[in-house]
Amino acid sequence: MWLINTTTMCLEFFTNPKHQKYAILSHTWAEQEVSFQEFGNLETAKQKAGFAKIDKTCQMASFQGLKYAWVDTCCIDKSSSADLTEAINSMFQWYAQSEVCYAYIADLPSYRHKTPPGGATLDWLSPSLNQRYRWFARGWTLQELIAPQRLEFYDREWEYRGDKSSLLAEISQHTAIDARVLGDSALLSETPVARKMSWASSRQTTRIEDVAYCLLGIFNVNMPMIYGEGERAFTRLQEEISKETNDLSLFAWTARGHGTGSFSGLLATSPAEFSACGHVVRFKNYLDPAPEFLLTNSGVRMQTNVGRSEFGEYILSLECGLKPTATGHPFQWLGIYLYKTAFGFTRIHPEKVFLTKDLHVWAGKRSTIYIHKSLGESEQQRVSREVEGRMFIRYNAPEPYAVQEVVSSPQALWNPQAHYFLTMESVSSGGGEQSDVYPLFTGFKGLNVSYRGAHLCSCLLVCGLFPDSQSQLRPLAVLYNDSDPSTMNILEAIRASKGGEGNAALLDQIRGFVVSKHSPETGESLTWEHVRDRIVDARLATLNIEISHWQSIPNEVEGTADDVANPSATNKSHTVSINVVPSNPNPPSRQKLPKSLRYSY
Repeated sequence: MWLINTTTMCLEFFTNPKHQKYAILSHTWAEQEVSFQEFGNLETAKQKAGFAKIDKTCQMASFQGLKYAWVDTCCIDKSSSADLTEAINSMFQWYAQSEVCYAYIADLPSYRHKTPPGGATLDWLSPSLNQRYRWFARGWTLQELIAPQRLEFYDREWEYRGDKSSLLAEISQHTAIDARVLGDSALLSETPVARKMSWASSRQTTRIEDVAYCLLGIFNVNMPMIYGEGERAFTRLQEEISKETNDLSLFAWTARGHGTGSFSGLLATSPAEFSACGHVVRFKNYLDPAPEFLLTNSGVRMQTNVGRSEFGEYILSLECGLKPTATGHPFQWLGIYLYKTAFGFTRIHPEKVFLTKDLHVWAGKRSTIYIHKSLGESEQQRVSREVEGRMFIRYNAPEPYAVQEVVSSPQALWNPQAHYFLTMESVSSGGGEQSDVYPLFTGFKGLNVSYRGAHLCSCLLVCGLFPDSQSQLRPLAVLYNDSDPSTMNILEAIRASKGGEGNAALLDQIRGFVVSKHSPETGESLTWEHVRDRIVDARLATLNIEISHWQSIPNEVEGTADDVANPSATNKSHTVSINVVPSNPNPPSRQKLPKSLRYSY
């Protein structure tokens, strides 16, 4: 650490500055600041406007009996990346170890120039003045406000305007920083991550990377400086924070400019997205500790219980809440909305959070889940393609018939909440595009059909994407029952595999079974037209399969469970409707789907 000798005005280097007593300056940069190299020649340095702040700092430090002073403009060799990295990572500690910090408020007029003359020196932070001084709006001065134990404020003419201890209430009200943290920076570790982020939500920095770098000391983390990385710096900051704490309030942010139903990862893009987190509180439950989480190359891994809202959405508890307010709002627990994809969960509706007073939302056994850490533009497109290619399975079994699901596979692609398979491919009505997804989607469901509670038959519903005669991928559903001897081998294979979850070979075997059973005798390839709308006589009942491919259906229903479960409007989803009707020598005519099944959101 380079320190200025207040007597000789020369720089001296100290390997362990904690044994030195020094004053430190906090200020906002302006034109003609004195650099490390320029300070080596005092005659040249004195010609620059920024030298006056250095000179005044040294004068006051010497007057208070301090031999050394530190000013960031001239005490950091910014031409050395190593020195710059060390300084930024150590800065909070340097401010905390100082004997006194002088906060120079360059846009604070002298109180002697007030009309009438004189007046109190402490009223400059009065809420009635509605004044926003630049020092309180900058990113770097946040840690310079919190870290020092002794902080003195000076106006533009270097007149004393009070210290942090005497202005504690006013500063807290002006900045929304907890007064107890202002009084003792050691309490930072007990403050929720989201609330600390909220303190920086309206602060600005000249370099976009400094939005992250200026917060290192607030979160007690270290990381290398990579100027030029842009918003990636804030992502790295969150990654470093996650290594030091299991505080899930890190994910309590709300996005700006996102439409309803949009997708995102768990990490925020800037502190501005934490602006609503100033009242977040965290509780330590010693009977049920907060889950640990780990950032992996498959996403954020955590062992938790994913709850459900009253509309059936997946909800992740953040193990924190919003404290009661003076206006009468009660304490509420915080969560975020998740959407299940083929490769884990992703956040949906990032523009809002989930609030509840009922902890039973998250009752149940914990399991290990993966949540996308972040979503780039291409990844958002991939998730949107998953949404477009969904295959809905709906049952319409009039009493006294009933359809019961026994198994669904692959489980990773089945959404029991909204009753659809993710096919991993957008089903196009034209264009002749070749699929870039391998293998082509194949899924199956084991069903039991009963009549007045008595078992009628077991059925195998096979779903998949198959090309039509124009090589377009189209949805396909074929239904078999256990009275067909040719299905015995497949049903036995499914039973032997305990449901077939994760068994790619079994899915391939089932697809091969469909192809071999229904391919034309002419030897041409099986196409969608060959097996669509199959009707299978299931003993005492007839199960009709109907695939509906809806296009440009307007969203006429709002606020329903489907609206949340199926978040984005699409013209490419398709629905498999299985209707169970009494056996009839003349199969019933195809019926239109109920209106509630005809819309995708």
